[in-house]
Amino acid sequence: MGTEMKSVEMQFATLCERAMMAYGEEFEISYEQALLDILRFVKAHPKFRSFFVEKFKLILCSRDSPFEAVAFCMRELQWEEIQSFALQELNASQDCRSESLLSVITAYDEIWPDEDIYEYYSSS
Repeated sequence: MGTEMKSVEMQFATLCERAMMAYGEEFEISYEQALLDILRFVKAHPKFRSFFVEKFKLILCSRDSPFEAVAFCMRELQWEEIQSFALQELNASQDCRSESLLSVITAYDEIWPDEDIYEYYSSS
């Protein structure tokens, strides 16, 4: 693995950890700011899209990850691979993650029901 790839992987992991801490109100920034930091980081590294796609898929399958980050990021990024994955998982899902998968799927709609939760999206 290249040095740049390793750096991106480590920074993404750190941002996700920060988001989890912010969600638990154990960090100096808001949860929305932590999610926005992830979005900005992903947008700043477009050549690592396939890496981020795989990481977002893992987040959606994990029980201890900032799963809202996927919906928050996909609201702007609109990556088809994540929408397809979320639809596939939702159709096969019988667990509590169904609601988070549905949030990711609806992030692709013209009007996102969760939009008003985030200042970043509600002001646009």
